[in-house]
Amino acid sequence: MKNRLIAALVFMGMTGAAFAADVDFDNGVDVSKVIEKAAAQDAPSAGQPGVERYPGHWDDGNFHDYPGPGPGHVSFTRDCHRFGFGLSEGPMVSEVAVLESVEYVQECHYVPDPPPNNGDHHGPNHGDHGQPGHGPRSVDEGQTKGMECHTVPADVFRRSVQLAMGPRKILPWESDKFQVCLEGPRAEFSTISSAYEYNVQENGQYDLRYNLTPMYKIPTSPDQGGLSLNEFSYADGKFTVKVSERWPAEYAGEKVVVKVELYKDGFLFFNSFKGDKEFTFDTANGYDMTFAESDLDASKAVATPDEPTRGAKKYYVKWRFRRVGSVSTGEFIEKGSTEKVEVR
Repeated sequence: MKNRLIAALVFMGMTGAAFAADVDFDNGVDVSKVIEKAAAQDAPSAGQPGVERYPGHWDDGNFHDYPGPGPGHVSFTRDCHRFGFGLSEGPMVSEVAVLESVEYVQECHYVPDPPPNNGDHHGPNHGDHGQPGHGPRSVDEGQTKGMECHTVPADVFRRSVQLAMGPRKILPWESDKFQVCLEGPRAEFSTISSAYEYNVQENGQYDLRYNLTPMYKIPTSPDQGGLSLNEFSYADGKFTVKVSERWPAEYAGEKVVVKVELYKDGFLFFNSFKGDKEFTFDTANGYDMTFAESDLDASKAVATPDEPTRGAKKYYVKWRFRRVGSVSTGEFIEKGSTEKVEVR
């Protein structure tokens, strides 16, 4: 009677699988074979060759919408690709990137408690691995109250991504950089740096294409190599710093600010700050700055006693610049230190 009840329950739960397995009910049914054949026809799991799982996925040749993370969901991996567009006034199309994100879920099963050991280290439960012939099972990470859990991969989501850039005009030192990330079924577009404000349109579902239409130009960081040092010298009680301009045409009508900081070279690392001064120029091919120590703002200068040694003292300048106008943002660009000059 007990065996018949079990068989009935199996048939009630496996009816669909039984028909799928071509079971002949007229000639009797072997329950174990029905279960074995039905299990063999289950949908393939993620990660098997030829199985594609998208935001929604394919099983048995049919598309199924992804219902969202279910019980046991732990996390999605995140896959990102960066796209860059440089100097070009015509339309451009990026490379195609394939992104893949894996969903991880937690699977748990019950672990029955082994028989008690009763302290007999030589009995049938000798050992400590919770198997026949071993002592009590220890509770490892992920195993509590008889449940043992493992994190395993489940769905795999894939998308191909391409960007199309509309015509725009940028400056020689500028570039546009973007990033697309896939995390589970969700694709995310972001801007890393750009010379324009763009209208971004997303097209497609699995083969994604982002169309970028330039709307208006925006200020960008200036070229760090836009100004370069030509000379640092000392004569007749004054210091002179000369720098050259790389982009006089691109910044025509705008201004540039150069800030100098004077330091006296000291013993070991004990250099003393003497003061600073800002110079503002209309954009030109180059800029000359001549100043005496007395011309500097010394409100933050560091007072140090004169060295007991005689002879020439050495000075150097730290300098920086920034652009003033609509072309670039106004942050200072650090240019470092000059060589040292002797002052007698």
